[in-house]
Amino acid sequence: MRSIAVVAVILAAPTVAHAERAVTGTVVDDASGMPVPGALVAIGAAEAATDDDGKFRVADVPFGRLEVVIIADGYQAYFGSARVGASLAVRLAPESGTNEVIHVSGRVPAGPPLHLDTEQIRTQPGAGNDVLRALQSMPGVARTPFGLGGLALRGTAPRDTKVYLDGIEVPLLYHFGGIASFMPTGAVDQVTLEPGGASVRYGRGLGGVAVVTSRTGRRDRWRVGGEVSLIHAAAIAEGPGPLKGGWLIAARRSYFDAIEEAAQLDLTLAPRYADAQVRWESGDGRWMAILFASDDKLRLLRDPNDTGAGGVDTSNVKSFLYTSRFARLGVRYRAVRGATSVTVLPSIGVDDVNARANHEDIDKGMHKTTVPLSLRADVATALAGGTLSVGFDGGWQRHTYDMVNTPPPSPMDPSPDMVVSRSLTRWVADAGVYAEQSWFFANDKIEIRPGLRGDHFGLSDQWTLDPRIVIHEELPHSITLTQSLGRYHAPPLVTDFDPIFGERVMLGSAATQVAVGFKSIIGDDKEFSATAYYQDLRELPVDAISSATPTSANGGTESGGLLGISRELVDTQFGSYSYREAIGSGYAYGLELIARRNVGSWTGWVAYTYGRSHRKNPIKGDAFHPYVLDQPHSLTVVGTTAIGKKWRIGGRVRYTTGNPMTPVAAAYLDASGDWVAVDGPLLSKRLPDFFQLDLRVDRTWKRPSGTWNLYFDIQNIINRKNPEGVTYSGDFSQKSYTNGLPIFPSIGVELIP
Repeated sequence: MRSIAVVAVILAAPTVAHAERAVTGTVVDDASGMPVPGALVAIGAAEAATDDDGKFRVADVPFGRLEVVIIADGYQAYFGSARVGASLAVRLAPESGTNEVIHVSGRVPAGPPLHLDTEQIRTQPGAGNDVLRALQSMPGVARTPFGLGGLALRGTAPRDTKVYLDGIEVPLLYHFGGIASFMPTGAVDQVTLEPGGASVRYGRGLGGVAVVTSRTGRRDRWRVGGEVSLIHAAAIAEGPGPLKGGWLIAARRSYFDAIEEAAQLDLTLAPRYADAQVRWESGDGRWMAILFASDDKLRLLRDPNDTGAGGVDTSNVKSFLYTSRFARLGVRYRAVRGATSVTVLPSIGVDDVNARANHEDIDKGMHKTTVPLSLRADVATALAGGTLSVGFDGGWQRHTYDMVNTPPPSPMDPSPDMVVSRSLTRWVADAGVYAEQSWFFANDKIEIRPGLRGDHFGLSDQWTLDPRIVIHEELPHSITLTQSLGRYHAPPLVTDFDPIFGERVMLGSAATQVAVGFKSIIGDDKEFSATAYYQDLRELPVDAISSATPTSANGGTESGGLLGISRELVDTQFGSYSYREAIGSGYAYGLELIARRNVGSWTGWVAYTYGRSHRKNPIKGDAFHPYVLDQPHSLTVVGTTAIGKKWRIGGRVRYTTGNPMTPVAAAYLDASGDWVAVDGPLLSKRLPDFFQLDLRVDRTWKRPSGTWNLYFDIQNIINRKNPEGVTYSGDFSQKSYTNGLPIFPSIGVELIP
């Protein structure tokens, strides 16, 4: 039967304005090796047909990783990926029966414009060869103290950002202290960042979405690579697998704890982290299976009776152990039948966090376990002159935890003073369904994409309905405009239902987002974009009972500085350590600019963000105050250049406004003779501005085993003292700054197979 083109119903890949760039290749019969003429090749927003020799050239493709779909009568559909300049050799397997492929006029829906591929991550100065830390240099991303983990986008909290690996939600993005993210760079193909305006495909979050796409293992032969640095070692292998597919296997472990122990360093705590990934994908891209896991451990290293260990008094601490582990297993299937594409992704996992200590002969701690069963399914088909996508995004979770500590103040007990043991077990079902329709007008120059998402949150027994719409216009001279408006909801945390609080109702939070974007691609290698946004935040969880400790003395999140931000970063992992109610509100607005050069001897970008984020806690008054990660000005300049064929040098300059903090206005002696701080206006002062200069040098050697790369990535090369927090003297008359990381070298050697 006739073979007619399929475009919009198959792909859900980023579409941006483009200059003259191309992907070429050849399509042949897998059994005979003969050319397959007339096959449809759809790459991103562009398409072409193979000629009599099976060759094709798809022009006008955008930057970044692009989904590839190839369809021909009598053959199984092929799914893959490519980038600008790639030359593909594709073998199609015969399929029994015939398959009519229907043409749908239009393009695939527009997607996120911010992306980093493996090479950009690997050579980015200041990122330390790390996947998610590289995103800190993109616009709209708040800087966190000490480079601690967490992605806070466009004025929202870190817990509001969703991160997915191959469609599976990742529960914990960073290893302990933000030392490294959960996945080594060698196993990553690309990371895309959508700071706001996410599609209805994504829910249960108020912030943006980061999507990590793992790399498909090469199928011709087995290869082995790895990395050895000052803090960890990693190994990676890839090779042929079943169904003419490919395996990718990676593992990594830090050894800082072993170095401390062997060298008998005078330090109190020893961190250790490890992670592993196993990925298989069939040759035609229909099937994919992935298993990934992360493991962190922090323990006492020295004799706790040694009060001089690292300058920290541990004489009353007899034991301490912190572990955090998670694992996920998922299988993806995708297929095309006529004008309909189907993707199904079930997954299962386990999260386990355990923190225990014996302080003054009293056992304290928390053990929290979550078992998630998830399912994502999407069907896209031609309808009403456009593309309709419908899907399900939900699952079941079993939450269990036990706590042994002094509970926070609550309406039941405003002044707790005893250690209480309690536990909780709860099954929760979260279900989300969505529908999204794309229409194209004016010769496919205008796209209108309305969508609707409905969710039920099991913890709060709450139904939500989120309408969203995106309008995308292509203008002359490779200019695109994008406007988005949408509603978003997020569920509460399980720790907000601590049994010590009794039976309670805790609703989720909500946000309304609006954004207007402009993007232009200049020539074949440069792009510029600008985005203005506004967010209205409602039903935010805030402390509803004032702590006995003054806010300015780290008595709550509104203290700001290092400890206030740290509470935000560990919110989803440990809980809030306070009694909260969904009565807070806020707003955020800003302008994001980025000018970027993607290819050539010089690559890099200049990113600037003007952003404000404010919150209101009615318990503390009717006034809005800055959010603890409110950073009005953020400027990042990243650049790298090749020197000859073997050397590459680069640098990063980063400036941000200092984080807000609540000052101590005065202090007085209470009846027991202790000094008590008097709070100044909430978050009315700021730490000094942050400035950092990073330098990276790479030297490569090409050998039969692969490419060897020796790198020196030195953060804060000028050793600037950047204040990240404040500490006070006993009577609060003197203050001193807790400074951030000093000069920090990351040195290692990597074998790229």
